[in-house]
Amino acid sequence: MILNAAAENVRGIFIPMFKSDFSVNDTEIGLMLTVSSMGYLIFTYIGGILCEKIGQKKVFISGFIAIIISLSGLWATKSYIILLSCMFIMNIGLALISIAINTIIPVLFISFQAVLMNLTHFCYGLGSTVVQRLSGVLLFNGVAWRTIYLGEAILFLLVLLFFLPIKIPNTHKSKANNGEQTKNSHLLKNKLVYFYMLGLGFYVFAEMGTASWFVNFIEKTYAYDKSRSSFYLALFFGLLTVGRLIGGFIAEKVGYLKLVLISLSAAALLFAIGISIGESGLVIISISGLFFAVTFPTVVVTISKVFKDHGAYATGIIVTASSTFNMVLNMVMGYLNDTIGVYNSFYLIPLGLAVSFFFIFAIYKNVSSTTR
Repeated sequence: MILNAAAENVRGIFIPMFKSDFSVNDTEIGLMLTVSSMGYLIFTYIGGILCEKIGQKKVFISGFIAIIISLSGLWATKSYIILLSCMFIMNIGLALISIAINTIIPVLFISFQAVLMNLTHFCYGLGSTVVQRLSGVLLFNGVAWRTIYLGEAILFLLVLLFFLPIKIPNTHKSKANNGEQTKNSHLLKNKLVYFYMLGLGFYVFAEMGTASWFVNFIEKTYAYDKSRSSFYLALFFGLLTVGRLIGGFIAEKVGYLKLVLISLSAAALLFAIGISIGESGLVIISISGLFFAVTFPTVVVTISKVFKDHGAYATGIIVTASSTFNMVLNMVMGYLNDTIGVYNSFYLIPLGLAVSFFFIFAIYKNVSSTTR
């Protein structure tokens, strides 16, 4: 998860250099980001199927190979087309590793699943924070972006070599091949699948929407400079990362979905209050990050508990759908910024949290107390 974050989130720092080295404009950079997102979406879905067909270990290995190939290609490329291709391949690998991680934890660990899932996502936040700072320092000291990508490729190769002898049970594979189990197609007839898609989708939009639009909201509304506005975003994600470090332990005590419902309601309330009271509320919005923390990893853990026979496939389609919701709602957010104003449209984020709460509550009421 640390390396996944390093490979994925260093891209934003390199964008000015991509524009210079490949002589491209913002539209072509936007195309690169779209291609990356499509690779991730498609192979999150495919990865869920592959986990059941061939097992998580082979999915992990495929993801590692895809990322090593893409990072090596980025190190060597002089072409914008190759850049696009490598970004697509990288996101194939990122998706495969992420779906394998999200589906193997409920298989390997009988207890403390929420703790372990939240800790893995904490590692993602840690990796993102470290790599952005480290890359900035390296670039400042004259290290080329291509060299940084080569270094990441070597790290992925080393981790792959350590990973190869590890034994991982093909639990999902054995279940999927059992003729007595319900077919994957029947899963789409279950209303809980759609509750999960909507509940997780609106949450993912709220988190990623904050990442994408919070600085813009601050600068447009209060005329802050980059240094001041980025502080509040850094505080938000810093508290979110801390929340994931401790949130899993609380979930084990309180109950998985119960804690998610408490956290979502607190996050939505703080976010809405922070917007409504004006400039002094910016720190309240940032503090809400602490209550964002547990939702995604904890809800993902419950998917394999609810859909016991086809947890990997269910996780794949639910996470894919939630990512799609995020893409669409961020487009809506951009449109609303232009039509009703940045301040008013920012209320869409606490509204998204409220909608997420509604569908997570519907799941809570429709599953057993053990799953809760």
